[in-house]
Amino acid sequence: MIAQLWRKLRFPFFLLLATFTLGSIGYRAYYPDQTWTNIFFMTAISLTTVGYGDILGVQANPAAVWYTILLLFAGMGVVLYCISAFTAVFVESHLSDRMAERRILRRITHMQDHFIVCGAGQTGVHVVREMFSSKRPFVAVEGDPRIVESLKREFDGILVVQGDATLDETLRAAGIERAAGLIAALSNDKDNLFLTLTARMLNPTFTIISRGIDLSIHAKLKSAGANHVISPNFIGGMRIAAVALRPEVVTFLDRMLRGKDKSIRVEEVRIPERSRLAGKTLGEAQIFERTGLQIVAYSLDGSEDCYVYNPDYDTRLNPGGVLLFIGGPEQRTKLEHLAAAR
Repeated sequence: MIAQLWRKLRFPFFLLLATFTLGSIGYRAYYPDQTWTNIFFMTAISLTTVGYGDILGVQANPAAVWYTILLLFAGMGVVLYCISAFTAVFVESHLSDRMAERRILRRITHMQDHFIVCGAGQTGVHVVREMFSSKRPFVAVEGDPRIVESLKREFDGILVVQGDATLDETLRAAGIERAAGLIAALSNDKDNLFLTLTARMLNPTFTIISRGIDLSIHAKLKSAGANHVISPNFIGGMRIAAVALRPEVVTFLDRMLRGKDKSIRVEEVRIPERSRLAGKTLGEAQIFERTGLQIVAYSLDGSEDCYVYNPDYDTRLNPGGVLLFIGGPEQRTKLEHLAAAR
């Protein structure tokens, strides 16, 4: 922001500085015995047309009189130009920020089944990157204006609501009533606890995933309404152990989940009620023939305890089941359309 303002204001600034410097040098040439204080003062009151008085005795020197006349006209034009330039930049900046904010809020009002990522700090920014690269609809909520500017620079067209994520009006501005889920990634466990409680009151049915650094607060977050609680320290410890014991498996999963190839991910699609696939077997659904996807696992009802790995063509698909596969955003979209309700 400061760099942008400087680029816009540096020309009028240097123009004003050059006019003041040349004006002072001219008076110094006419009155070499005067102090620099009087020279600068006379130049300043001439450029600003204040007219405090003739402190140098200009009226006694015809050449200095004509020089002062030219300086008055030049200074008046330069000063007016600089004032208008400074005013235009600040007003334009304020208006453009307000208009951009209103455009973002208008776009959010038309969003449905999106995710809300609260907090874009050390943890939340990685969530934002994955959401953005996966082309999932989401809104970021962040209170620090520096982080907000950083997000706008890194992610073109990102929807960001600047404000306190624990306040009702901020969450409503992010469209919490129409959201599919919320990710509480604030830096403080207590803030995440209060955010979870507030979000659950505003939307009793959507999914809430909360960050919890202290393991002792996990039960409280679950009681407040969080569907899932993630501990970065616990996940980090498990990853260290996995790299030591199963390095190739970790490398493979890392490429699928966080690799540089943004087009390939481990994805999932839930079979909705009245889906075209409901009641059919995998063979009858012809998923591979229509989308090019190989289903690696199938959850019968979306719970953690009902997975069928490498399901065969006789596996029957039911509403509420979840198909897991490895593919890109375009293939996921094809499968979503194939599994859509009649």
